[in-house]
Amino acid sequence: MVWPVPESKERPAPLVVAEGIAAATPIATPLGWRPAASLAPGCEVLTFDNGPQPVTSARVVALGEGAQSQWPLLVPAWALDNRDEVILLPEQKVLIEADIAETLYGDPFALIPAQAMEGWRGIMRLRPTEGAAAVLLEFEAPQVVYASRGVLLSCPGDPYSEVDWQVAQHVNYTLAQARHLIACLMAQEAGAALRALG
Repeated sequence: MVWPVPESKERPAPLVVAEGIAAATPIATPLGWRPAASLAPGCEVLTFDNGPQPVTSARVVALGEGAQSQWPLLVPAWALDNRDEVILLPEQKVLIEADIAETLYGDPFALIPAQAMEGWRGIMRLRPTEGAAAVLLEFEAPQVVYASRGVLLSCPGDPYSEVDWQVAQHVNYTLAQARHLIACLMAQEAGAALRALG
């Protein structure tokens, strides 16, 4: 998905990419970790639900700057079990597991837009650097891939495939639902920290 940026006299209106994987993000493959930008159609990627799956499309797109609300998010090391910092686009869906998700919506796994995590565990907005790019990976059917050694990212399926790509394996949260879930997790973690001090 993309957001248009207001046009000015100095430049035509570019597009701000809102979903995709930052180009340098390591992605798990059967042969080891590879930067997202190095993947091409036919490359196999390890998926959360279905083992190795071939990429059907891999497009590299430049990231525009846009308004601050459209900036990517910087995820500190270990915030999501990632060993290193990772950059997530605001509408990129992230799969998290939480007991409270099962209580709220009946499934411990939740696909949430990355922007819902802003403020949680040090996750914050980051101005895109010049030359930054994202990769739009697609598979025959929707998949969740391993990124940065611990983050689980959703990738779309090919809408023209004969595979029943519309069947979601995990609950896909709206932004409002995701923000509510994150608020509950933040409250849980704050309570646990207070109990540890007491």
